Amino acid sequence: MFIPYQSVLIPLVQTMQGWGTSLKPLLSEIAAWQPPLVLAWLKWLLLTYTPAYGTIGGLVLAHVIYGIPITTLIFRNYFAGVPTESVREVLRRTGVKPGEIDLVAIGCHIRTTAPTREKKRIYSVLHLLSSLGRYEWSTDLGRWLLPKFSNRQGLFDFLESEGIRAPHITLDHHSTHAACAFYHRPWKEDSLVLTLDGAGDGLCATVWKGSGHEMNLIARTPKYHSIAAELYSNITAHLGMRPYEHEYKIMGMAPYGQAEYCIDKLDDMFEVRGLKFRNRTGRSHGRMRNLLHRRLRGQRFDNISAACQEVFEKLVVQWTRNAIAHTGLHRVCAAGGAFLNVKANKLIRELPEVEDLYVYPASDDGGSSSGAAILGYLHQCKVQGKIPELDLPRHMYQGLSFSDEECFAAIKDHPDLEYRRMENAAEEVADLLAARYIVGRFAGGEEWGPRALGNRSIMADPRDMGIIRKLNFAIKHRDFWMPFAASVLEEDRDTYIRNCSGHAYYMIEAFDTKQPEGEQIVAGTHPFDKTVRPQLVNELNPDYRDIIRAFKRRTGVGAILNTSFNLHGFPIVGTPQIAVHTLLNSDLDVLVFNTAWMVWRKGRKPSTLA
Repeated sequence: MFIPYQSVLIPLVQTMQGWGTSLKPLLSEIAAWQPPLVLAWLKWLLLTYTPAYGTIGGLVLAHVIYGIPITTLIFRNYFAGVPTESVREVLRRTGVKPGEIDLVAIGCHIRTTAPTREKKRIYSVLHLLSSLGRYEWSTDLGRWLLPKFSNRQGLFDFLESEGIRAPHITLDHHSTHAACAFYHRPWKEDSLVLTLDGAGDGLCATVWKGSGHEMNLIARTPKYHSIAAELYSNITAHLGMRPYEHEYKIMGMAPYGQAEYCIDKLDDMFEVRGLKFRNRTGRSHGRMRNLLHRRLRGQRFDNISAACQEVFEKLVVQWTRNAIAHTGLHRVCAAGGAFLNVKANKLIRELPEVEDLYVYPASDDGGSSSGAAILGYLHQCKVQGKIPELDLPRHMYQGLSFSDEECFAAIKDHPDLEYRRMENAAEEVADLLAARYIVGRFAGGEEWGPRALGNRSIMADPRDMGIIRKLNFAIKHRDFWMPFAASVLEEDRDTYIRNCSGHAYYMIEAFDTKQPEGEQIVAGTHPFDKTVRPQLVNELNPDYRDIIRAFKRRTGVGAILNTSFNLHGFPIVGTPQIAVHTLLNSDLDVLVFNTAWMVWRKGRKPSTLA
C-alpha cells in the first residue's frame, strides 16, 4: 500500500508532537535509552553504533583487528547507554586519533532497548499500539515515524567531547545482520541471506539475494509476526525465565520433553506464507502471553519446551525451503539472534536443498556492529568511487589481549595465590586435564561473539560425566539440564561427529555424534539426544590446538570439554584481574595465563606438579 508521506505522515507527527505535557516525561524516558557503540575502521575509519549489546570493534583495510565488548570493562552482562570506556580503550590501544575517524555508522533506525523490567509505562503504551504492527503499511509508518522521536544527543555529545566530529549514517537493523553473514561467508558464489530475530527496526525476518558486493532485499516480516519474540520469548517468560535472555534454556530442555502432549496448543498460532511468517492469533506482547497462559495451564515444563522448539523448527525450516525455491539459491547465509538456536540450524543444514550453510558466529545484536562497519565501508567506497577490497578474518579472536607481564601483575602479590612459570604449556595443561582437573584458560585475543572458543574458556576431560556436577554446581551454577560443548581437533571430526561437513568452528550448529565413539566426548554432548555443538580447532588457534593434541597423546581422545570462562550471571572474563576473581570465587582448580603462568589457590597445588 502506498502511503502519501507528505500529506498524511507529517501532519500526524505534528499532531503527536502537540499532544501536550502529559507525554513529555514518557518521551524523555524513551529518549534516554541509548544503545551501545562499536568502533570500527576499514580503509576508512568507522565508528558504528548498534543496539542492545555493547560491543566495540575495529577494522582496517577491510580487515577486523580489534573488538572490545563493553561488558568486558564494566563486568556486567547487559548494558544500555553510550559505552564511553570501550570507545576510549579501543582508541588508546590502537593509537587512532579521533580526527582520523571518517564516518559514524548507526546500526539501526529505531533504537531498541536493553531487557528491563523498570520501563513498564513505556511498554504499556507501545503494546497498546502494537496491534497495528501486523500490516506492512503500518510497519513502514512506524519505521518512518519513530525515528522522529529518537534523541541520540547523549551519543553525539560524547563524540563531540572526544573530538569525533565525523558525519553519520543510519542503517537498517536487519541489513546489518544480513551483511555480517553475507560478507563473511566462506565462499564466493551467490547466496541466499536470511535474518531472523525478535525484532529490529519494526521487522523480525528478512530474505535477501546476495551477489558480489550487493545484497537485494526480496521479503520482510513485520515484528508483530515474530516467532522468536511472540512465540519463543513469550514461552520463556511463561515458564518463569527471562525473555530475550534464557531462550537457550528452553532449547536445552526440549529433548527431555514429549511435544505431543501440548503441541496442539501451539501449532496453529503461526504459519509461513511464502517468504513471510504470519501470526494467526490476533494477539501480541501481553495479550499473547495471556493466551499462552490459558492454553498451557497445567502442562509440564519439559513438554512445553519440546513443543515450542518443535514448532519453531518446523516454521524456520519451511521458511528456508520456500526461500530456496523462490530464489534458486542453495548456499545459505544466516544471522540474527534466532539463529543462535543450534538445533534449528542443524535441521537447515540437513535439508536436501541446502548445498552449504554459514551462520555468522556473533549472530546476536552485538555482532551486527561488524555488519554496520562493512556497510559503512561500502557506503564510503560508493561515495568516493572506490572499488571495495573486503578481506575479512577467518577467526573470531579480535578482542583484548594481555601480555605475560600484564597477567603476572594480577597474581604476583596476591596473598591467596600460588603460581609457577610454565616451561611447556600444552604438555602441562594436558597433564592437568588428563588427571581430571578443571582448568580456566585466559590467553590471546578475546573472542568476538557470545561463544568462548578456547581463549576465555574453562576446559575439562570430556570422558568424565562426573565432572558435569562440579562444573554445574561449584563453578558455573548452571541449570542441571544444560549441555556443555566440545572443542574437537579438526582432523578428528569424523571420529566423533556424523556428517560434520560444514563450517563448525564456532559452536553455532549442532550435529549428531557417532556411537560408540561419541561416548569418549560424552561430557561435551547433550546428555539426552547425544548431539554435540562443536568447535573444530585448527591452525587458527595453534596454542589451543597444541593443548588438545597433547591431551590426545595421553588419552587417545582428540577433544576436550569447553565452556565459557565466567561465573553465572557475569560476562565472560575480560581482564586478568577478573580471571583471578573467578578462580577465587569458584571451585575452579587451575588458571593458566597465555603460555606463561599456571595459577592455583594457596594450599591446593595440583598433584601433577608434585
